[in-house]
Amino acid sequence: MTSSDDRTQAEDAVADETEAVLQELATSVALLPQAPAEEGEEQPEGAISIPVIEQEGQQYIPVFTSEEALREAGADVESAVELPIAELAANWPSDEMWLAVNPASEDGIGLPAEVVRMLPVYAGSSDEDEV
Repeated sequence: MTSSDDRTQAEDAVADETEAVLQELATSVALLPQAPAEEGEEQPEGAISIPVIEQEGQQYIPVFTSEEALREAGADVESAVELPIAELAANWPSDEMWLAVNPASEDGIGLPAEVVRMLPVYAGSSDEDEV
């Protein structure tokens, strides 16, 4: 086997692992931190606010895959909203916005908008399935 074959196998392994991570993420439910409403301001029933954090000029929407990860980031678990990640991805607000999954943890990841928008495909759902 040549080093070229080794490199191809390694690349395939990384691609398979990446796809598995994306599929697991796409079928997960995220906890989305919620900021308290401004004084005198009421949110409509069922409305959620999309939190945005900025790091080094890049904007991210933070989501957490567990209450523990949310707590470690210093967010309030009680006010967080549970939301399927595929649903959030299907309604992604901007090409400039990235998704930050468990941003306060060692194994946190950031995904650009073009990858986020592919998550519903990994979840196996589509708008055509909904009636």
